[in-house]
Amino acid sequence: MLLKPHDESVDAFALIEGAMNAMDMKSMLPSLAHPVEIAEVDKELNRGDQILVRTAGRKEVFHHGVFIGRLPGVLEDKNLVVDFWGPPKEGKHGARIRLRTLTEFITMPRQRAAQLAVMRWKRDTQDLREFTATLALTLHKDLKDCSGLYHLLNSNCSHFATWCRTLSPD
Repeated sequence: MLLKPHDESVDAFALIEGAMNAMDMKSMLPSLAHPVEIAEVDKELNRGDQILVRTAGRKEVFHHGVFIGRLPGVLEDKNLVVDFWGPPKEGKHGARIRLRTLTEFITMPRQRAAQLAVMRWKRDTQDLREFTATLALTLHKDLKDCSGLYHLLNSNCSHFATWCRTLSPD
């Protein structure tokens, strides 16, 4: 059966879980991801890092964002993250680019945070991370209507954070 990109009748999570079970995989943590202890965030993360949180709940989920850190004039005592996220009440079709605290990013609704990680790219410089942070903040500010842009397999939080970092969704 050939799947159509927006076929709502297909449970993509069930397809992914079935494939993972068939390969005896427990997790899909990317190879470039390195765990970060929450207490070590200020030492381990840099502005513009692509971060992800592995959550445990009904289904294991990886949620990606761009770490901004502290932003002058905006919750200066909190670390901030830009991500592409849809509130559960609105569904993923209501997804939008949000600026929120790291605590909000880690504690997703109806989920329990299990692990925070940072993507460690092979060609990594502070200039590239600064570009990533600036792009993510610009998209948050200027791209107000993202309705209908979210798609589990083709346009999700991982694609957004990776695109901000590499200008390619893959």
